[in-house]
Amino acid sequence: GGQFKREVTVDGQSHLLLIREEGGDPDAGFASWADAVIFVFSLENESSFEEATRLHALLSGCRGAGDVVLALVGTQGEPGAWDRPRGDGDGEGHPITALLPPDKISSSSPRVIEDARAQALCGDMKRCLYYETCATYGLNVDR
Repeated sequence: GGQFKREVTVDGQSHLLLIREEGGDPDAGFASWADAVIFVFSLENESSFEEATRLHALLSGCRGAGDVVLALVGTQGEPGAWDRPRGDGDGEGHPITALLPPDKISSSSPRVIEDARAQALCGDMKRCLYYETCATYGLNVDR
């Protein structure tokens, strides 16, 4: 995981976001300090969508779903490829570097998760925003 800071302006007021990238399943310690959680999945990968669903269920078991703000992000590109380069990283599950995957839906990499299905999951999550992103075309990259 990593730690990042970003200043954003919402309704004319500046806010400092302290962002932690977590690996592994959410636990009570994670749930106790998180004010918001972003679940990212690939629009081309069924298992990444199922993993986002599973992680949400685990988080909900640690903390009430209405107690934390959620965002569900469907991206063109496989989120797992962001964590490590092709290969095994350092052999202990730690990434060597962050690489962005190709992020275009195409005939060789078709969309698997339709918008209605992602919107339905977002509705089940409660207090959840849904975005689709594509770095190649700049779609919702700054949101």
